Amino acid sequence: MSGRGACPAGMNWIEAAQHCCLPCPAGERCPVRVAWHSTPWHSRCTAPGGRAPCHPTVPAGTFLFKPCTSPGNDSECRDCPAGTFRTQPNTLRECQACYECDRQAFQSVLSNCSATSNVACGCEPGRFRVCLDKQCSEFSCRKCQPCTGRLIQRPCSEAQDTLCDSSCKPDFYREGDECRPCHTHHAGQLMGMFLLLLSGSGLEYILLGLTGPFFLGALAIYRKRKRLWGDALAGGPLPTAQAATSVAGAAATPWCQFGALRWDNPCWTQPCSPQGRECANTQTLLWEPPSDEGEPCAPPEPRGALLQGSQLYAVIDVVPVRRWKEFMRMLELREAEIELVELEVTHIRDQQYEMLKRWCQQTSATLDHVFAALERMELAGCAEALRQSLSVGP
Repeated sequence: MSGRGACPAGMNWIEAAQHCCLPCPAGERCPVRVAWHSTPWHSRCTAPGGRAPCHPTVPAGTFLFKPCTSPGNDSECRDCPAGTFRTQPNTLRECQACYECDRQAFQSVLSNCSATSNVACGCEPGRFRVCLDKQCSEFSCRKCQPCTGRLIQRPCSEAQDTLCDSSCKPDFYREGDECRPCHTHHAGQLMGMFLLLLSGSGLEYILLGLTGPFFLGALAIYRKRKRLWGDALAGGPLPTAQAATSVAGAAATPWCQFGALRWDNPCWTQPCSPQGRECANTQTLLWEPPSDEGEPCAPPEPRGALLQGSQLYAVIDVVPVRRWKEFMRMLELREAEIELVELEVTHIRDQQYEMLKRWCQQTSATLDHVFAALERMELAGCAEALRQSLSVGP
């Protein structure tokens, strides 16, 4: 040890010995040779003539209760009471009070106070330390930022806050400066909330009050649906006369079968021939049950194939509800079809299924179009979630 060091409270620096010593009483001194060969924290003072000192220190965790009165008569020490401590040997008459952690600053106790050590304070889990001085002896604890929907570059710790990445997690998509989940609704949850609202008293009066608006709304829907049906038929790909001609020529040319398999799997629409495409469009517009005669189309290719009935819900689940109509427009489903489904179908999830089913009846409906639409809408996270759900490679 060289150079002047920092001495504990109650001790002095001895330059000749390069050590700290307790101050000697009047008439006594700390010899250089003793200080040089002893430990840094000694108090070997000697009286004139080299007699033994009468002021020995008491060990850490105790305080001086009764000092000695003559050489050879040891001092009497006592243990520090609960809530006090002494970390070094001393000649003090009392122990130091333990520090208390500041609960209002969200500090927590890391280690309790003992007779030889003060309490150690830190931050509660989920918070990090903000120092109020250079030594950080005074500090407050601030809550770590959550990084909702974002990847984490550095987790929160006692010394520093969480460092969030700019990228969104899988199953999340970016909207402004936020990352929002792709799964935003469940039909069962919405129905449960609706029933909970209606479970209180006065249900009969509520239903009675809604009867009139429901009747007027149904009348308005009927009139608008009738107009939309006319627009849909007028803008269809084939007139009725061509549909009749196509059906009349079905005996000579194989056409697509619209049996149980066709209706259960609305996206299985690979036509066998141009006549098959004509009959498919005609059946879609006229809503007529098809004949069971004819030969079914060959199974479609895996990637170019259209979705099975259960897989339609996988597409519905990954697209946010408030962007569903934008998604259908991106898939080039006509606006008249979208409005017609909204009028005919009550529940939002059934509306989504019906819109997707009608889009699947188009000849351009493939999985590639679904993924391309999601990419154009900047829903790459939703597209990746759909690939994982359908087990389709990128």
